[in-house]
Amino acid sequence: MNKRGQLGIIEFKYFIMGLIIGLIIMFVLAGLSCNGVLPFKFPWVCA
Repeated sequence: MNKRGQLGIIEFKYFIMGLIIGLIIMFVLAGLSCNGVLPFKFPWVCA
């Protein structure tokens, strides 16, 4: 069998998983920094 066509689908799956995990981590870090839990702030996020 020829499996050359499956590589793009597998890479796309890992790209989407990484994007979703990265967005979740970004929202958690932004929320913690705006509430003063973390010692740094993102000025473009925290009003």
